[in-house]
Amino acid sequence: MPTTQVTVAKESLRFSAAHFLTLPGHVCERLHGHNYRVAVTVDGPVDPATGFVVDFAVLKRVVQAAIEPLDHRVLVPSTNPSLRVRETEGQVIVDYTRPAWLVVPAAHACLIPVAQTTAEVMAEWIACKVWDELRNSGHAGLTRMVLELEESTGQSARTELPGRSG
Repeated sequence: MPTTQVTVAKESLRFSAAHFLTLPGHVCERLHGHNYRVAVTVDGPVDPATGFVVDFAVLKRVVQAAIEPLDHRVLVPSTNPSLRVRETEGQVIVDYTRPAWLVVPAAHACLIPVAQTTAEVMAEWIACKVWDELRNSGHAGLTRMVLELEESTGQSARTELPGRSG
């Protein structure tokens, strides 16, 4: 059976966020931000009843749902072994090189279960969320997905997920 690719890379699939890396002495150890862009390509057979691999509207909605919680937030890698992250009295407190290295209102933070918030790690994390949602919402026939996360013009990470059995 032939496989067809469907891609969404719309202006609406963007988010702005601040982050930091725990790489001592690296310039990105300081809190800084990016205007991220997401593009997703999925492969699969065309459904003879609908004519879709996956409806563009569905694919855009799933991607948007995955990235919306990140928009205009400080991304905190909650499984980073160099950090102690805690929430108290409406604040997220991050101990790194000293206690309370970063204190952010909880409403402005997004704790992400990753060790670093590099473009590579974030691309993998977002891709898994999108892939799982597509597969769990009736698109089990998809065979592959490629997600690109651009953190600034000309700088991006791409991750590929092969089909997994349902």
